[in-house]
Amino acid sequence: MSEEKNEKNKNDENANKYLVGPGLGLIIMGLSYLVWWLMPFAFDAFNQDMRWAHNWVYAIVILNIGVAWYYKSAISRLIVVFQAFMLPVTASGSFDTLIITYISAFIAIVWVLIVIIEKIKGKMLFKKKFQLKTWNWINLHSMVVSWVLIAHISLVFLIGRLPLEEQLLGFGTYAGYLANLPPESLEFATWVFDITLIVWAVIVLYEQVKLGYNYKNKPWPKLSFWWVFVCMGSSLIALLIQELTIGF
Repeated sequence: MSEEKNEKNKNDENANKYLVGPGLGLIIMGLSYLVWWLMPFAFDAFNQDMRWAHNWVYAIVILNIGVAWYYKSAISRLIVVFQAFMLPVTASGSFDTLIITYISAFIAIVWVLIVIIEKIKGKMLFKKKFQLKTWNWINLHSMVVSWVLIAHISLVFLIGRLPLEEQLLGFGTYAGYLANLPPESLEFATWVFDITLIVWAVIVLYEQVKLGYNYKNKPWPKLSFWWVFVCMGSSLIALLIQELTIGF
């Protein structure tokens, strides 16, 4: 009886080990995004207009946040939060997006090195310097902050940039934030992606509130995972409609 109970407890502990959840969804989104913008046609677009480099930032950061969800290390996740701040900076067009691409890639390399060091040492850096509650709080809230910053891609576009774009175009195609970002008010795929991404953020935050700290490692609700495919699929359909109507 005791052996059966121990086996059950062990199974419960491992039930969430390879969880299908927001982390996997972001990995798929980020990787797909990165592959898309590394294709020859994407480089053609970049060569014609270097402002499209902002998509590399989005891809790198989203992918890194997704991977970080599977590795509960406070230090590594704090690094990801810092990296995630590149998203609203990029989306606002306040800085050269090619330089931010390099910064985001560098932070991703630092994150990988931290994980490797922790794996080699067999322990997580600075964990003994924190109380367990503080450590768990950082692990949870660093992911929440990262998800909120992902949503800022959409919020900055819809609230910050769109109301100004027509006015800025009156001064020139490189006026204001257009110096670092291309005009996107007529990009159907951008509209659809940003709207569905906000919905994703609402879903994943609700799921996190529902699970809380999840000390028992319960299976994560899968809606946020499946919604990633809604984001990508609907964006591709919008891109096709744009091509058939007004063109790229």
